[in-house]
Amino acid sequence: MAFIESRLLDRISYGFEGGPGFNITSVELFSGIIAENAETTTPRHEYSAPYNMIALEHRTTLIGVFNACRPGPHSFRLKDRAEYTGTLENIGTAVGGAGETMQLIKTYTFGGQTTTRNIVKPVTGTVSLFEDGVPLSSAVDTTTGIVTFTSSAGKVITATFEFDVPVRFVNKRLLTNFNNWDAHTAEIQLVEDLSA
Repeated sequence: MAFIESRLLDRISYGFEGGPGFNITSVELFSGIIAENAETTTPRHEYSAPYNMIALEHRTTLIGVFNACRPGPHSFRLKDRAEYTGTLENIGTAVGGAGETMQLIKTYTFGGQTTTRNIVKPVTGTVSLFEDGVPLSSAVDTTTGIVTFTSSAGKVITATFEFDVPVRFVNKRLLTNFNNWDAHTAEIQLVEDLSA
């Protein structure tokens, strides 16, 4: 499987659905208590993306992507309209020195429970790094989400960014509909590629 560093046509219509999901196994014990076992600790995002009333050129582009990538073999970037930004995300504390690296992450907290999500496909030109709130010069690898910088030990490093989600096609066929000569529709199913 290969990853293609290109974003899927960003003309998805209202009605877009998607979000994270976990693989959970539930077992009812003799006591009546239901025990749940998380088979995965990292969520996988799934999407249903409708394209309504798109022009012929966009329908042609979508068909081209589907034929080139096919269901399964190749994954690519998707802008998840429900969540595509991180604002002053705490990505770590600097150990100090030149050429230090950190992974971009997004943190989710509820009460005393916190989890992080690795951001592996940041959008070019959107990443800003800060040390203790002061802008910090850095370089970012937009294919991995790893940032490189020079900072003093003990400085809190935060990042603001936009990001895409690596996805692949799930549907085995792409059906398009002609509403009129220049208004076409299609709907695709996508799943996050956690190996990208």
